[in-house]
This record gives sequence, C-alpha cells and structure tokens, in this order.
Amino acid sequence: MKTNLNVEEIRTVLEGTGGQLLVKYGQGPAPADREAMIARFVEANSWAEKNIRRILESRYPVIPWSEAELDAYQQREPEFGGTYWVLDPVDGAVHLHQGFAFWSTSLCLIEEGQPVFAAVYDANRREFFHAMRGQGAYLNGERIAVARKTKLADALLVTAPPNKVEKEPENVRLTAWSTGKLLPETTAIRMLGSVALQMAYVACGRMDAYWEHGQEVYDWMAGALLIEEAGGIATDMDGKPFGWGASGVIAGSRELCSGITGVLGY
Repeated sequence: MKTNLNVEEIRTVLEGTGGQLLVKYGQGPAPADREAMIARFVEANSWAEKNIRRILESRYPVIPWSEAELDAYQQREPEFGGTYWVLDPVDGAVHLHQGFAFWSTSLCLIEEGQPVFAAVYDANRREFFHAMRGQGAYLNGERIAVARKTKLADALLVTAPPNKVEKEPENVRLTAWSTGKLLPETTAIRMLGSVALQMAYVACGRMDAYWEHGQEVYDWMAGALLIEEAGGIATDMDGKPFGWGASGVIAGSRELCSGITGVLGY
C-alpha cells in the first residue's frame, strides 16, 4: 500500500458523521411514503458525503473520489489508473430512515485497481471495522477472523436483494432462486440490511458467509477486503477471485464458499 493513511483520523471522521446521521435522520418519524423516503435518502446521502469528503480532501487533497456509487456500468473496471476513494455514505439507508439499526458508512481506497484499505462504521453499535491489505482486519482495534465452520449445514448465511428491482429482473430471479437452493442446505439465511456491514459481520465471525447476485462491485469492495484480511476469501459466482466485472460475490471461509458454489452449480 503506497498511501500513508491515518486510520484513527479516518475513524474519527466516520464516527462523527455517523453519529450526526443517527441524530438528524434516525430518530424521527419514518417517511410517510416512497417519495418522502427517496427525498430523505437524497438529503442524508448528500449531507454525509459532503461532510466526509470535505474533511478527507483537506488531509489527502491529491486523491480523487469515485462518482459511480450507483452506476454499475462504470464499475466494470477501475475509474482511475492510480489511487481513489470509493464511499457509500449511508449503506442501508432505508433502515436509517425507518429508525432501525442495520445501516453503516463504508469507505474503500483503491490503488492501481486493487482495494487496499477498507473501513465500515456502525453508528448504532459504535463499531469501527477496518482492514489494510496484508495487515489484517480489526474491530475497534482488535484483530478479527472469519468463523471456523467448514460445513454449509452449520452455517448462517447473509445476502441482500437487488436495489433497483424494476431494472434488475434477472438479479431478482437469481436471488430468489439461489435463496431457495441454499435455504435447505444451511442453518439459516438472513437479509439484515447494509451490505458492507453484513460482510463485516462475516469478517468477525458473527455470520458465516455472504453471497449476492449483481454487478455493483463497489457495494462489495470494502467488505471483501475485510473478509480476505480476516482469513477468508471472496470470489465471483463461478469461484474465480472477486474483482472487476464480477456478476456477484461469495465471501467467507474457503470451505463455505466452495460449498455455496457447489450448491448453486457454478
């Protein structure tokens, strides 16, 4: 990793922003309808993004920022040849605005096409997950590791539905199909909310493996690095190493990922 990052400084930025999000948007009445939900999402997302970028740009002025958080087409390959930030200010925004807990802020640093730093902050539990490539994964400064389970029958899996249901009919179909295939093979399957936070839970062993169909690789970059640095692996749906142009992600221990791939027949 070439960039010299101050992890505690980044933690302070995410903690401050997350705490303010919780107060500003997570404690009042839920939006009355879909239109109000979208308006509040845009407002909160914009505020948090500007706040985080303003502070980190003053510390790391030469590092550009991705503008393709919601554009799967631009996520097929790196946006920049060198180093850049990928930020999801409110991952699991519906949860924030409905007043329940499972949302997060995720930040990832890409260097020469590879994620080298990941941070996921849960304001509700005040938990800061982070990883640097080659240096392990941590929760509030303590080293974490993926679960040691090797049998799919013992595993608790997590996943997420597509964000844009009307625009992703094939991913909707695949999510329903794969859930139906895996459900009888596991102890339980859950959809908890924030993708990055679910993957962080896999990294620290609270959940055992994560899978999801889709093309928005930025959703998975931070979580994939956390899991890899916690001793797990992250692959495409066909078992190849996870990366640009992926059609989904499977992440967890090597044994469980192999089991998921086997059940799904890829």
